[in-house]
Amino acid sequence: MAAVKVTARLENLSCPSCADMITSVVSKIKGVEEAEVRYTTSKLLVTYDDEVASWEEIEEKVTKLGYGVTSKKRRD
Repeated sequence: MAAVKVTARLENLSCPSCADMITSVVSKIKGVEEAEVRYTTSKLLVTYDDEVASWEEIEEKVTKLGYGVTSKKRRD
């Protein structure tokens, strides 16, 4: 297992309930170990197993919910 930690900025995040919804959807992706959306900073923090999930899959789920994903950075 190779855990990858990523932080990304979300666009169009308009309320705390939206942040909760994104957190819930991303958390349910197979291979995602931890997901958190911080409404006050519009940031998604996610840790996932890159042998099971991919960043592209995570980003696609968020985009389908109507939110843009920018400024992706790996964190250690």
